[in-house]
Amino acid sequence: MNKIKISTTLFLLFATFLTFAQSGTICGTIKDAKTNEDLIGATVKVDGTALGTVTDVNGFFSIAKVPAGKAKIVITYVSYKDKVIADVAVVADNVTEINTFLEEEGAVLQEVKVTASRLTNTEVSVISEIKAAQMVVNGISAQQIAKSLDRDAAQVVKRVPGITIVGDRFINIRGLNSRYNNVMLHNAFTPSMETDVKSFSFDIIPSSQIDRMLIFKSPSAELPGEFAGGLVKIFTKNIPDRNSLVIDYSTSYRSNTTFGDFYQPNQGKNYWTGFNNGYYDLPKYFPANISQIGNNPAALETAGRSLKNEWIANQGTATPDQRIGVTGNYRFNIGNVKAGNVTAVNYSDTRTNFVVDRNDFNANIDNTQSPIYNFNDQQYSRNIRVGIMHNWAFRLNENHSIEFKNLFNQLSNSNYTRRTGRAIEANYNPDNHSFNQVYRGIYTGQLTGKHTVAKGKTTIDWVVGYNNSYRDQPDYRRYRSDVDQTSGSKTVYIPVGTAQAFFLGRWFSKMIENGYTGAVNVSQKITLSKEKETEMELKAGVFYEKKDRTFDGRNLGYVRSSNFNGELFTAPINVIFNNINNTNGIRIDEQTNPNDSYTAGNKLLAYYANANIPLTKKLNIIGGVRVEDNTQSLQSAFIGGAKVSVRNPVLSVLPSANLSYNFSEKMLVRAAYGQTINRPEFRELAPFSFYDFDFNVVYEGYTGLKISTVNNFDARWEFYPTPSEVISVAAFHKDFRNPIEIEVEAGSGSLGAKTFIYNNAKSARSTGIELEIKKGLASITSSKLLERVSVLFNTTLLVSKVKLRDGSVGQSDNRPLQGQSPYIVNTGINYNDQDRDFQVNVLYNVIGKRIFAVGFDGYPDLYEMPRNVLDLTFSKGVGRDNRFVIKGGVNDIFNQAALILQDGNQDGKFDRKKDEIMQEYRPGRLFSIGVSYTLNGK
Repeated sequence: MNKIKISTTLFLLFATFLTFAQSGTICGTIKDAKTNEDLIGATVKVDGTALGTVTDVNGFFSIAKVPAGKAKIVITYVSYKDKVIADVAVVADNVTEINTFLEEEGAVLQEVKVTASRLTNTEVSVISEIKAAQMVVNGISAQQIAKSLDRDAAQVVKRVPGITIVGDRFINIRGLNSRYNNVMLHNAFTPSMETDVKSFSFDIIPSSQIDRMLIFKSPSAELPGEFAGGLVKIFTKNIPDRNSLVIDYSTSYRSNTTFGDFYQPNQGKNYWTGFNNGYYDLPKYFPANISQIGNNPAALETAGRSLKNEWIANQGTATPDQRIGVTGNYRFNIGNVKAGNVTAVNYSDTRTNFVVDRNDFNANIDNTQSPIYNFNDQQYSRNIRVGIMHNWAFRLNENHSIEFKNLFNQLSNSNYTRRTGRAIEANYNPDNHSFNQVYRGIYTGQLTGKHTVAKGKTTIDWVVGYNNSYRDQPDYRRYRSDVDQTSGSKTVYIPVGTAQAFFLGRWFSKMIENGYTGAVNVSQKITLSKEKETEMELKAGVFYEKKDRTFDGRNLGYVRSSNFNGELFTAPINVIFNNINNTNGIRIDEQTNPNDSYTAGNKLLAYYANANIPLTKKLNIIGGVRVEDNTQSLQSAFIGGAKVSVRNPVLSVLPSANLSYNFSEKMLVRAAYGQTINRPEFRELAPFSFYDFDFNVVYEGYTGLKISTVNNFDARWEFYPTPSEVISVAAFHKDFRNPIEIEVEAGSGSLGAKTFIYNNAKSARSTGIELEIKKGLASITSSKLLERVSVLFNTTLLVSKVKLRDGSVGQSDNRPLQGQSPYIVNTGINYNDQDRDFQVNVLYNVIGKRIFAVGFDGYPDLYEMPRNVLDLTFSKGVGRDNRFVIKGGVNDIFNQAALILQDGNQDGKFDRKKDEIMQEYRPGRLFSIGVSYTLNGK
């Protein structure tokens, strides 16, 4: 297997240097001789051959495979004079550049109006957008997404340089923890569906709904100021280029899961829809607090029996994963108004079965491990996703457009875990069970407009939007039972006196968040020199966002009744719950604390101004400042009932500067500086403690968290051989003040469960370099096989170090920032035979080890270890006009273990055989096959 990995990586690295060339490439730009505007759709031909092309939205063209020698180029365009350029020297294995102008015809012709909708979802268009941007930007297009089997935005975005995904949901840019990155859907912040993590959950957006993604890595006054790694902008599909109906279906087989035994709890009717059917909700008339009915035995018994007391999972068979999507694309005219609609509906139903080893250890003394527990989890999960996108666009004329975008996504996750093994310190053999159900969803609606006036000199764009997100966790149940090693009998642990819900109990929680957004941006071009055709652009804008969140939790448990029947200890769990009474059985009790609920809000008013100034024809600078007036508030209470009221008004002045120098149409360099911030999330400020059964840890907030500030420095060299190719090298440096991290609380570990808390370090720094290559082999080889091959390679190398805050207890003073990876590698090969409509893709990804949680003296940091991921995909068009496309592949071919490791002997070496394994499991290979059918209209 190692030989396969090495061979694959070497091939990907050196494929770009393969040369068998007997031909060259001609490329360049075509502009209007009078206005200097790019000409879209001009025809460029090599005279005497069948070679030719048309210019793109930037007036750019590229013709590969031109025989070496002299060539005659013929350029034609409606209402312009033809242009012939003779004796163009074409050198083998080289690119010849032609930049020229066309003059309008002198004769008066009947008006011919050519209008073109700017394509945004192709590799060429995304690269053009990156090239034109004044910031350091990376991106990915729908065209590139289609080459993979990526099912959601989380899988898509990890193909971008410097980006990885944590927990299959949260983005990590330039190796920085997900909390240091921000996400916008179009031009509004994405809502959160998480109670415990400061990040947008990328797995909620199906890949089929994405038009393109852009990742901004350097600050600018016009961008939100809250990011350090990067800002992701997700754009969903817009006006289509033609009418069509696309039906897409696929099924998957996952090793270790599909067709095997699968356990899940009862879910009630219509659970397959993915929506909460109310099966496990608290009954309508359930007491607001059990303590209020504690002196009423009848009411207490009724309350205990009113819940769904189903504590045994049903055995079945894991069916293959199912995914279906239907997308309608429509364009039409309403008078002189061009209108378009894209409506997409997606549904998926998938299952996983993971065998997870979970362990914890005391300090390693004399290279001897001292385990606290060794658990083995059998974890069954079912995920159902429903997504609807409904976008409208109206182009009133060339200068005015309005769009109405709507996106709704709902994700249901059902999880059953059975835990066995050995709790050494607590001296028992567990047979523990948990039943968890989480519903997450978002709706985001945006009305946007763009208007160009004053003969193209003034542009106004605006957006108003509403977001709603929720996370509903009804009836998270867990219980502990002990196994006698001699007899094999099981004893259920039933507390005495007051509930201990993490032993025998259930948790109900619901989070609802509403967000309101409004923004206006104005851009004004000012002519500096008509002779030199130079313009300065001034830009200013205002952004407002208001968020409100409510979070409510109920923690219910069970205790022994006054005359408890001891025979119930060894009875099956369903028999125990058939004996809910106040005499010889069990009774319900309340463990809900005041800190189990909170309300929170955030108001952000931001305004900015910047100037884009061409210092020379090749040198350009954008300088500006952004001011963000933000107020965070949170109301809750401590366990004892003392009120918690957090109000953090912070005014941030964030300067930025971006400098670019264009050596030619194809090569430029950029340099950038900007200050950004990182605010605590609501959950991190709340004094709320939550026990996570899966990780066997308690998460706890801290009301004293401080805002983090970041100084960002960037430099990048970019080269664009053709419109669809890019080679870039970047360097960056970041200085943090008060970075926020997750720490293991010193001294925690009661009953083997550590406490994870949020806290500030004093400072940190992060430095790295990035390399990106997107290159086709058509221009450097005469091989018909290799000319259809393109190579993708990007890597990021980083180093970071944290300076501890005063009073830190026993933490390492020579460690990277929590969540920071030392390297990231994404690479791939694409084979595309357009004549046969056949594609094959090989994609590879790996990240370096990163701190999962910061340890303390005697308890070293926990590290998530590298994991090599290799995917193989293919697609083939069949039938008339290739309306049918068959696609499939294998994801995660290596199926390496996901591993969290602790350097217990603290020798600086992470050895999977000698050091402490905290968590380990294999996700399984995924084999997929599917078909899509496209019905095209006019």
